[in-house]
Amino acid sequence: MGRRLLVGVIFLTLSAGCAAGACPTPTPATPTAPILPSVSAATPTPTPIAATTPVPTASAAATNYGPVTVVSGTLDCPSIDFGNETTGPDGVQQARGGTLKCTETADDPRVSGAHTESWNADWWGTADHSSGALVQWGTARLVNAGGVWEGRFAGVYSTDRADIIAVWYKGTGGYAGLAYFTLESGTGPWTIQGQIFPGNPPTP
Repeated sequence: MGRRLLVGVIFLTLSAGCAAGACPTPTPATPTAPILPSVSAATPTPTPIAATTPVPTASAAATNYGPVTVVSGTLDCPSIDFGNETTGPDGVQQARGGTLKCTETADDPRVSGAHTESWNADWWGTADHSSGALVQWGTARLVNAGGVWEGRFAGVYSTDRADIIAVWYKGTGGYAGLAYFTLESGTGPWTIQGQIFPGNPPTP
């Protein structure tokens, strides 16, 4: 059914002194035990430096208009579960509670990462989904080292045009104060045309 969808030992010898007015054959010095450097129990142990994960920042590869960035990319969803599928009294095939696990890759790293969805659809067409059209909707979540994008989507699919899906995200964490829109089209991997901008998504 349409789409979807981090690492010396120190030796000391003593010399014998000369007797008053006479110097006898020197007597070998009495050896002493080696003096070793003491190691204090309080000697600090070096603390490993924790590895840090680079936080994505705006990319020069994308097109920028002041605080607005126009991005392009792809969405690949190898794992798709259509959820509970039933047929309504009018013959519409309904999918509810589906899930998608995807990877989003864009020319701005702020919107590249792990993409997951809850997915619902109503389908009109053949039972094997080889021909027909549907309406689809649900929630989307995009995660990377810089923060999380939380969104909602809605779109359509037909066998002649494939998917056309609009997704509106609100940034959280390091992306708070930003919104992100994508238009997803085609079939997997889907083509993404997007825009990051300051503020919140418009009210539906």
